Amino acid sequence: MSGLLERAKRSRKTQRLRQLLDRAIDRVRDALVAPGPRLEPVPVRVKHRKG
Repeated sequence: MSGLLERAKRSRKTQRLRQLLDRAIDRVRDALVAPGPRLEPVPVRVKHRKG
């Protein structure tokens, strides 16, 4: 039973990470498409929750 719970937690975490990565990649792509040489750091916020 605990194995299933661990797997569910892990999948949720990976889904969250993948979502954040996708968002960051989209931002970078948008920045590249935008005209003009604008090199800004792309902010990626990761909230750490203590559980």
